[in-house]
Amino acid sequence: MVKVALISSWGACCGVSIHAELIGRALLRQGHELIVFAPRCYEDRRTYFFFSQDEEFVVRNFSFLRYGDRYSDEELLNSFYLDPTPILESDYDVLMVEKPTSIPLGKLLEIFPKIKRKAKTVAILHEGILPVNPYFSKFDWDAIAVFDERFKKLFSKVFPAEKIHIVPFPCHPIKKGDKVNLRKEMGLPEDGKIIFTFGRFYGIEEILHILRSLKEGYPSLIYLCLVRNIERFMLLKELRQMYPFIQVRLGRPSIEELYKYLGAIDAILLNRGHPKHIAVSSTAHLCMGSLNPILCSDVGYFYTFDKEVIKYRTLMELEARIMDVFEGRVSETLKRAEEFVKRHSADKIAEELLKIGLEA
Repeated sequence: MVKVALISSWGACCGVSIHAELIGRALLRQGHELIVFAPRCYEDRRTYFFFSQDEEFVVRNFSFLRYGDRYSDEELLNSFYLDPTPILESDYDVLMVEKPTSIPLGKLLEIFPKIKRKAKTVAILHEGILPVNPYFSKFDWDAIAVFDERFKKLFSKVFPAEKIHIVPFPCHPIKKGDKVNLRKEMGLPEDGKIIFTFGRFYGIEEILHILRSLKEGYPSLIYLCLVRNIERFMLLKELRQMYPFIQVRLGRPSIEELYKYLGAIDAILLNRGHPKHIAVSSTAHLCMGSLNPILCSDVGYFYTFDKEVIKYRTLMELEARIMDVFEGRVSETLKRAEEFVKRHSADKIAEELLKIGLEA
């Protein structure tokens, strides 16, 4: 049994929190002790807390700057909140820090020598650019984890390459829901063809145009949209006048609650634009364990996937791929997805991160 500490977003709608929760819960399943130092607040307008309660091992003691890699002003960076006392007084063998630039790094740097005297330190780099944050390069981490070779090439310009380990983004364990009962519980039609989108929405009216065309051949089609804020809710509700097949719900479910939605639907639609930086889709990794087909735009967010997801480049391709889903022509995709989830299970990834920390 190892005592592990995480400094990370937690219980929030962001990729850092998804990674931390998948890893943290895997460590608990494996019998390790866990303490999580998490944000008390988020310094942006795009990150929301889940509608859920914190576990007893969560201590909220800093403010989270989602894009701290893009700021260089030391006065600004040092104005953010961090209470170092819980980090210094807690007992742990390994400290994992998720997306370091999202944390008040100047204040963490002040206590870093004391941390290193009692624990191994592992940085998990979500940053998709070389940060301009002046504190980023000043940390002597025992080990550094990145998601693929793109990240390793980027950060080898800052840290010794021998310290950088490729550890893929974890997947949620396989969990298929009882579709019939979940639809009854959630007030969804039992015979509906349900496409599901949550979180970020891009190109919504183009997507709705395609779905309206498909509705002619599939009268039971429903586009279920789970949104995080009132403004998006009201926009989609207004669009229902033109596209009555939309069902829109306001919610920020925990991962466990999200899997109720995933157990009730037929496919997940992730329409994204091209990222301006190196990126990984935390959403796809999170949802793949439901073994629902994932329809996604062929952009850099989905670089790490091949035939485990259904990629499209045009809206005409998307229309054809949705028809493949409805007609049951995606068995090979689902087989590949299941194999991917097993290779990248949160349990395996947690073990690997712990190993590189202990052996550093």
